[in-house]
Amino acid sequence: MSAPKKRRSFLLADEETKSSAITNKKVKLSGERLKYRTVQTNSTKIEDEIRSHSELKKQYNIDLNLPENRVAVLLNDLHYEFMPPVMDKVYEFVSKTEHIRNNIQFSLDTNGRLDKILNREKVFQNWTDLKENGLKDIDFIKSLKKDNPAQYKNILSEGDQQFATTNNKLELDYHRDLLYLVLFDKHIKAVDLSNIPSEEYIYTSQLFPQIQVPMEIRYDVIEENNKSITIRKVADSILDDTLLKKIEEQYNILHKPLIKYSFTEYKLTFRTRYTVDKKTRVINDAELTIIEDVEHNIQSTCKYGIRKL
Repeated sequence: MSAPKKRRSFLLADEETKSSAITNKKVKLSGERLKYRTVQTNSTKIEDEIRSHSELKKQYNIDLNLPENRVAVLLNDLHYEFMPPVMDKVYEFVSKTEHIRNNIQFSLDTNGRLDKILNREKVFQNWTDLKENGLKDIDFIKSLKKDNPAQYKNILSEGDQQFATTNNKLELDYHRDLLYLVLFDKHIKAVDLSNIPSEEYIYTSQLFPQIQVPMEIRYDVIEENNKSITIRKVADSILDDTLLKKIEEQYNILHKPLIKYSFTEYKLTFRTRYTVDKKTRVINDAELTIIEDVEHNIQSTCKYGIRKL
């Protein structure tokens, strides 16, 4: 039997959404007011048997001001389910921090990607408010504080570091988030949507967290009409003997004790298909698939869908 679904709603009242949650005195945003829904499924297979599965559904409000290169993102609805359900209690806490992470304003760089977070002080204040007032009702945190006070203090310390205004890696955290990876990309700034140049991308492995895989990304047009263009973004991994040796070493440490079988062949698939409005440069819908595989032994699959409401 699947675990019961849980829901956390952060939908703000209309007046709140129009004011401080989206804008502040320093940055006035105007233009496109967008709503998106996303669905992300992650699964891990060992010898073709599914050992874990999760589904995350989110809804966002996004204010897009391309003339000023400004964007505001607000997560206002979140739904999650895990199998096995051991992660449910932990994610009750994580979902709170997701709300903080995704109540941001930022600038765009020349490639249309997230450049600088503009409301760092507000983000940190939201974390401080949660730490001081919002944690006492979360079962996972209450149990941790009672049974493992050292780990409880460590979680708070990690939050302080993550949301600190001085965290110089804060933007990097968003570059790995699928919402920002898909919605804010070269299609926003490209002079010619049908001829976006290739580039290199560094992928951080899900099976081997210490491994980074260089990839060559190309953008191919697969459909076009007067209003929109559909692009397929394909990333081919660049593997050499040195990198494969590191991957095998990590496999032997992390997975072989459980799986028993020796390292076989490493494969990585990374592709995105998305449709862009030619006039506004807004994505109407997109699908992303990442499959990381040590053939016949272990496989990690992520599927991510996003659509504009």
